[in-house]
Amino acid sequence: MYFKMDQKFKDYFKNNLRQIFFYIIDDCNLRCEQCLYKLEIGFQLEKKEVDFDDAIKLLSDFREMGAIKLTLMGGEPTLYGIKENNKPLLELIKKAKELGYEYVRIDTNGQFNSKLLEQPEFKMLDEITFSIDGPNKEINDSIRGYGSFDKCVNNIKRAKELGYNIDITSCISKYMINRDENGNLYLDRMIKFAEDLGIERINFHSLFKTGVPRDYFSGNLDITVNDWFKVWEEIEKKVDNKEYKIPVRVPQSFTTKKEFEKNPAYYGYCSCKSRSRILVHPNGMLRVCSLMIGTPYGIARYYDGQIKWDDSPTNELKAHKFDEDTPCTNQFKHNKFGDFVPTCVSFKPKQEELVWKELEWERRRIEKKNSKIKTVIGFTDKVVQDKVIKTIEDLDFVDIIGTAKDGEETYNKIINLKPDMVFMQYNYNNGINGFDMIKKANTHLKLDIPVFNIIDNNVPNEEKHEIIHLIGSKMNSVLEKQDPYEELVKDILKEYREYDFK
Repeated sequence: MYFKMDQKFKDYFKNNLRQIFFYIIDDCNLRCEQCLYKLEIGFQLEKKEVDFDDAIKLLSDFREMGAIKLTLMGGEPTLYGIKENNKPLLELIKKAKELGYEYVRIDTNGQFNSKLLEQPEFKMLDEITFSIDGPNKEINDSIRGYGSFDKCVNNIKRAKELGYNIDITSCISKYMINRDENGNLYLDRMIKFAEDLGIERINFHSLFKTGVPRDYFSGNLDITVNDWFKVWEEIEKKVDNKEYKIPVRVPQSFTTKKEFEKNPAYYGYCSCKSRSRILVHPNGMLRVCSLMIGTPYGIARYYDGQIKWDDSPTNELKAHKFDEDTPCTNQFKHNKFGDFVPTCVSFKPKQEELVWKELEWERRRIEKKNSKIKTVIGFTDKVVQDKVIKTIEDLDFVDIIGTAKDGEETYNKIINLKPDMVFMQYNYNNGINGFDMIKKANTHLKLDIPVFNIIDNNVPNEEKHEIIHLIGSKMNSVLEKQDPYEELVKDILKEYREYDFK
């Protein structure tokens, strides 16, 4: 090890470190409206570049700690060592590969001299990611500056000719969730634009105001949660249906409270808790969460050959509950999103990305998908109960976790066992009816409220409407007892499986 590290720094990462986001320079030749790095780029007391020797030593130490992926960033990283014809940048790429980094990429605005693409060391990159914020110059240049679209596209085409692995990163601004004259989302057009350029994949970042410091310096291009959720579902459906020719990495950004509670181990992804990444800045700051850029918050500082852990109140990890799966800690402080909760900005479901796959994060979704639907069955009529039980026992994706013979017992099983779904009658001999039970269960369980399926002939129409008003119409059903309802029970469970684990 070149740097003398505090033990707390070593203990935090242990063997978990996998990727480095290296902000090698705090300078840029563009001034994009939504830029997260404005404060870093616009004002530095002393250092705007990482010393080359420090950069090599840090890369060596972090590689020894387990890092396998390196992203070179800025500012604009192609300005690193620009007065020396980019020699420091090229040497940094070469050295990273020699140190054994499996994947080295650069994240650029594409405004560099195209001759850089012809350099042997530059060709050692595993990926070039170009930033474009719209499928045409009208949108992009209004955000990133006049002429930036054409310059970037020209360098993409040249890089394509030279055989580079190319990605595009694009910010989802308010313009991107609008529709053109044909009703097409500009976000959808952005994906098609990337396909037409022949790039390998496209990656998106969403722009929200979520009560974090960046809200005050990241421009006025933000989108609302409600608008985004509709757009995300539309795009995600197309991704699932394989309507695009290239992989599309889209941040979910938010999910409903109910969905989160179904699988917190999946939706609770947090880069601070996974301990798999570190952000390195020229001013000596070491961070984990990108939402802390432009703030005094981090985990440590490097200087004079040392890495000093931050034991002060500005340590960004202090608010995190490491023993719990929670919504994004930094965005959830104000809890002002109604029925939604924020996910980590790096939470991009089903993504084909090196570290995401190594963490096997999708396994958490799949394991949930493969788990069984927990049911409670409550009937005084033994014939009906036996029919429902027999129907469910034939399904290998359902578990009966409780049965009951009266209303009080049914209610207690629901409260104590917290099933996913209930099959029950409406009127019980002891006076409690289905409406009373649902009201009480809703008050007690809140987000854990199960789906109710009532098999009964005597449900008043006015109470059906009240039930729907109380817990919603999604999935909840009323079946007539005299109908051959066994197949309907099967269909309900199959539909729930598709809905719950999609």
